Amino acid sequence: MQHTDRMITIFAPNTMGEDFIRQLRGAGMKVAAIVNNMRGIKRMEKLGIHEVWKIRTADSMTFPPETPIGRIYLFESSFTLTCRLLQLIRPCTSERIVIITKNHYPRSIYRLLGCDMVVYTQSDNVSFLLSDLLTEQSK
Repeated sequence: MQHTDRMITIFAPNTMGEDFIRQLRGAGMKVAAIVNNMRGIKRMEKLGIHEVWKIRTADSMTFPPETPIGRIYLFESSFTLTCRLLQLIRPCTSERIVIITKNHYPRSIYRLLGCDMVVYTQSDNVSFLLSDLLTEQSK
């Protein structure tokens, strides 16, 4: 269950992720971003996201941001990077982690690293994720 005081947190290195951020903001939801470089910070600022969790993937561990994080969505841009982010993020939260990918890597690898759900899609339209969140919040 998504806690209303927590921010939906998104790693959006691609247009699919950016579009999802726009949809969430349009629905009035609080959104934070995960980035792994300065270019990502600038992209998130252009989208109006100022709560940013910068993760250095070369570090052996990371610390959670001060902002309470809620459900996490990782839009895959690279299998290796996604696996590394899972390794660093899972110890920081018990919230649900969802990976959205166009690739068909074995789901079991992501699950072993702490992912709760893998969404395979060939479409750039992921508005169904927003519908799922809105349905859950209305319960």
